This record gives sequence, structure tokens and C-alpha cells, in this order.
Amino acid sequence: MRGYSFIEVLVVIALIGLMLLIWGGSSLRAAERQRDFDSFRREVVYALERCRWKAMNERNYAGAVVGKVNGSYVANFYLDGNRNGIRLADIQTGIDSSFNRGYELSREQGDIAAGILRDEPVPEIPPKTGVLDPSGDPVKFGRSDIISFSPNGDSSSGTLYLSCRSQHQMFALVLYGATARLTVWKYSNHQWQMVGDQ
Repeated sequence: MRGYSFIEVLVVIALIGLMLLIWGGSSLRAAERQRDFDSFRREVVYALERCRWKAMNERNYAGAVVGKVNGSYVANFYLDGNRNGIRLADIQTGIDSSFNRGYELSREQGDIAAGILRDEPVPEIPPKTGVLDPSGDPVKFGRSDIISFSPNGDSSSGTLYLSCRSQHQMFALVLYGATARLTVWKYSNHQWQMVGDQ
């Protein structure tokens, strides 16, 4: 009867350890990316909440104008200068002034960003039916990309979609106009679930 040599046992242990390292490393990266995506969502919610509080504290309209700059979405924040709400024409003429630096809605070289997943059909948030347009605008606030808050505590109604392509997940930040209530939905495993009110 021949047993195993010490070197053979070490080689087998090293191979098992290497396999566990490779498997564990990928799951650690996935967990880290999930944490980054959750953190990104919280940052965007916080930026919108700050804009809402700015409107109420200043007793004036405040808003975020979302637009594409160099291929990624950026939110710029403005305070109304003539009491008629946030308007693109007033921003261009300097009447509505910027009160915060631009906030880039992208992380991790674009893997986490404002957007809609493109590799699978994503359904509308319930109770709506249908599928979101993957090439469409992730900012759905009527005909404009302005998320506006009034001094009375209400806001424009709409949805801002955030996606993490590597995790095949999305968040939808749904803003209800009359109350400015912000509800967060998460798309994972091919379905939407409400995460909660913010």
C-alpha cells in the first residue's frame, strides 16, 4: 500500500485553495458592485432631497436639470430667479442661477449610471404594462428633463432610472408631484419590487 507524499498533498491543497480564491473573488467583486450600486442610489436620492429642501428653505422653486455631457448624464441644480419655476430659457439667460456643482450620474466607467438595461426587456413599473425602451431617455419627467420642486412642497412627477449593467439590476426613483413623495423600486431577477419611500 502506497500513501500520498507530502508534496502531493500540498499540491492538492494549493489547487483547492486556488479554486476557492477564484470563486470567492468573483462573488466578492459582485457583492462590492452591488454595494456600490446601492450607495449610488442613496447619493442620487440625497441630492434630490437636498434640492427639495432648498426649495422649501429658500421659499422658491429649485430643480435639477438632467442632460447628457460627454456621453453620460449629469444633474445640474438651479434656483428660480424670477418666481416662475425652473425654465431652460431662464437658465440660459442666467435668471435661474446654479446653486450646486453638477452631479455626474455615472460610476465605475459607466457600468453604474442613469439608464435602462439594454440586454433584456425591462417591464414598466406596476401597475403599468408594457416594456421600457432600452434606448430611451432614463429621465421621464414629462416633456423635459427637469426635476422641479416648489416652495409649497410639491414637485414635478416622473421617474429617474438607474442601472447597473454588470449586475443586471435597476433602480427607479419615482417622484409623485402633489406630495413630492419619492418611492424607490428595484428591478432584479426580471421583476420590480418596491424598496420603500424616501
